[in-house]
Formats: sequence, structure tokens, C-alpha cells
Amino acid sequence: MFDRLRQIRSEGEKSASMLSDIPASAMLRSVPRSVGFGVRSYVRSLRAERRNYPDMPTVFPTPGLVSAAFLDELVVAFMSTSRLSPGPTDALRIREEVSEALGKFQAETYLDDPTLFHPEPPPLTDPVIRGKLYGTISYEQLAFDSDYVPWPGIPGATRWQSAGANQRVWAYVLRHPGKPRPWLVNLHGFGMGRPGDLAAFRAQRAHREFGVNVMHVVLPMHGPRKATRTQDAPFISFDYLGNVHGLGQAVWDVRRCLDWARGQGAPRIAVHGLSLGAYVAALLAGLEDLDCVIVGVPSVDMAWVMSHHVPDDIKREVQAAGLLGDEAETVHRVVSPLALTPRVPLERRFVYAGLADRMATPQQAYRLWKHWEEPSVCWYRGSHIGAMWNRQTRRFIDDALTSSGIGRRNTW
Repeated sequence: MFDRLRQIRSEGEKSASMLSDIPASAMLRSVPRSVGFGVRSYVRSLRAERRNYPDMPTVFPTPGLVSAAFLDELVVAFMSTSRLSPGPTDALRIREEVSEALGKFQAETYLDDPTLFHPEPPPLTDPVIRGKLYGTISYEQLAFDSDYVPWPGIPGATRWQSAGANQRVWAYVLRHPGKPRPWLVNLHGFGMGRPGDLAAFRAQRAHREFGVNVMHVVLPMHGPRKATRTQDAPFISFDYLGNVHGLGQAVWDVRRCLDWARGQGAPRIAVHGLSLGAYVAALLAGLEDLDCVIVGVPSVDMAWVMSHHVPDDIKREVQAAGLLGDEAETVHRVVSPLALTPRVPLERRFVYAGLADRMATPQQAYRLWKHWEEPSVCWYRGSHIGAMWNRQTRRFIDDALTSSGIGRRNTW
């Protein structure tokens, strides 16, 4: 109980610190953006026949829904102030690196076949495993060297590799003793990657009630992998080659973890990704033969994310520097889920998205849903940050796992 109280206090302090770091101007922008969402949602609810996304349900903007959207906007404001403001020198470097990278990608035919950009990593045979405790959750901490090395000649590689802490991969594991079990691999969202993710994803419940083994892989530049000076190796920012290297390494590291799970005798494996983790999960669906893939509140177009969330006063400078446009989209093609054909069977692909999501926006999920040939989808009434606490999404995830043969309640 006291551990939980300390956790709540710590989370409250972090939230207060985050809010104090948001400039007043950014917080003020969140208000009209949230109100604008409410107005547009109301208009769309009255004109369903004229919607741009006819397969996506409309949502009536209740006060609670607009409030949830406002919280999303606050988080966007916080991230935008610290990550979406490249200086003139950085902007010039980024533009030059993008041009050089595109020449390399074209020469190696990575743009024609992005799967070539993602080589199969070596097996993971001997990770370091230690027993750990988070509150009342007993888990195993798995650690190993990533061994990821960017392709020769791609700009930004040295800068990316200089983040020493990032070269060590961590995962949090819940395993059953005895016979092999199916595995559920959870991939966290932006800013996560700590043992607290086990509670946020309700991993202990899946472990006990569904009888599965659960693994949470820490993505690059998150959790204990976060460099002391993140400016030296930014990830999910206008430093586009940092995005490319980061997503490339994320796929590499998770594939090594999947290989280790298969080495434990896993009869079936499901991957569930949230937000940034959903992006990585969608990439994996085009590279791995998974038994189930679930993506929640996904973004699937990194260039769009940067353009959509950059503050208006900075957007003009970024646009003048040439960081928005076709090249920004093309350089991310090698790590785009929309450029890959899913290898997971249609009936085992699942997408859920919040109709009040102001971070990824439901339109991003709609694009993936269409690209994936309209698999099972859950359009829930809620925001981005409320995804894991929404009852509708929890039921959807449960049904996805059981229908894919990953777990059955109380059958083990």
C-alpha cells in the first residue's frame, strides 16, 4: 500500500513538474484548440454524409470529451516546446543530412523495398536476467547489448551511436513456470519505458487471468536507455535521421526479444503497441510472422506528426528552412508502416483509436486501418492519454487476444 502511495505521489510530482515547464503561451493555445475540436466534432455529427472519413463514426462533443481533448493538447504543448524547435544551424544540418540520406536510400533501393532497410538481427541467446520488484509486482529484468549498427554511409549514425546508455536494451518480463506459454509483448508509448508500465498495461492481469507470459521491451532513448544529454541523439523530433535510426533500432531490438521468446518455446506471440509502441508494432507486422498484432492510438506518418504538432510561430521558420514537404515524408519511408505489406493474417490484425485523440488523431489510425485492409477496429469515445483506462479498449484487447488463440481465461 505504501509503495502504491509513493508511486502516486511521484506521478503527481512529475505531472506538476511537466505543467510548470509549459510556457503560459503554449497552455493558452491548448484552450482554443480544444474548443475548436469540440466545434468541429459538433458540426461533423450533424453532417455525417459529408465527412472525409465515412467509415469513422462521429462523436458528440460532451464536456467530458472536450476536457479529455484539452489534456491531450497540454501534453502536446509540453512536447512541442522541448522537441520541435530546431535552431538555424540544426535546421541546415538536418536538411543536408536528409538530402544525403535520400541519395543513399535510392542507391540501395531501400525506398523501393523498405524491408531491405531492416536486416534480420542475430539471435538473443544469453541475456542477463535478474529478479526485481515493483510495488507488489514481482518481475524479471532482462538486459542485453543491442548490437544495432546503422547502415554505413547514412548520416547521423555516429551521433546516434554516441548515446552510450541507449546501446543497452532492457525488458520487463512476467513468466510462468512449467510448460511453454503464449507470449504477449507490450510496446510502450512516448515518454514511458519504466517498470511502472507493467501496471499501466495491466500486465499482471494478463499474466494471471490469460495464462500468458508478458514482456515489456524498452524502446530506444526511453527509460533506463535515455541518454544524459538527449540533445545529442534526439528521437521523435525534427532531427529526421534520429527518427530513422531510432525506429530502425526499435525494430531490431524488439525482434531480438521475439527471438528469445521463441527460444523459450513460445507457441504463439502477440505484439501490442501503444502510441509510439503502436508505430513500432505496425512496422513489425510487415517484418515478422506474428500470431496477433494490436495497435492502439497509432501514428503512422512521422513527417505528418512533426508538421501537425509544431507550434504556428515556429512552423513558419521550419517551413522556410525546408524541413516540411516531400523530402521529409520520403526519408521516413524506410521506417513507415504504410510502406510495408503486413505479414500477419487479416483476422489477427487489430486497431483501436480515440475519437477525441489530439496527439496521434484518429485519422492516423484510419490510414493504417485502410492500409491493413480494414481489420477489426475499435473507435472509442476518448482521448490519447486515456487509452489504457478506457473500458472499451480493454475489452477490445481481451477479445483480440482470445480470438487469436493467445490466451484463454483460467484455462492454464
